Amino acid sequence: MYADFMKMAEKSNPFFADYAKMMTEFDPKKMADEFTKATKGFEMPKFDFDAVIELQKKNFDALSAANHVAAEGAQAFAKRQSEMLQQALEEVSKMIETFTKIENPQAVAAVQADLLKGAFVKSVDNTRELADLLTKSNAEASDALNTRVVEALEEVKKTVLKAAKKK
Repeated sequence: MYADFMKMAEKSNPFFADYAKMMTEFDPKKMADEFTKATKGFEMPKFDFDAVIELQKKNFDALSAANHVAAEGAQAFAKRQSEMLQQALEEVSKMIETFTKIENPQAVAAVQADLLKGAFVKSVDNTRELADLLTKSNAEASDALNTRVVEALEEVKKTVLKAAKKK
């Protein structure tokens, strides 16, 4: 019974196939010829590698320009932030000098309230200014990239239409 099962399994089960025989009958040239015959009716569009390389070069240039704009924005931000810190340190120095000259505690409290109010307003103004700097820098960088994406899509469209006309 086991012998009968094995004969049946060899005929119907691909795992019992004679792979050595299959490999000796394998002919890559014959397979390639069959593939060529099967795809002969299909026309493959020609691929314009120069257009793709030019497209990628333009994309890289746009990305570099956007990075340059972003780096300039970061530098301007850091410079302005440093200037603001310097101004704050100068104001603290003046504030300390002012406090040393006042002897009346009520006057000190009034001056402190005015200084805190001024510091708060200055802080809010500085924060807005820094946010505007970042917003402007990011907008310029993203505008450069957005412009390039639109141009790239238009170039792809023209390339596809050009290839379609050649058919």
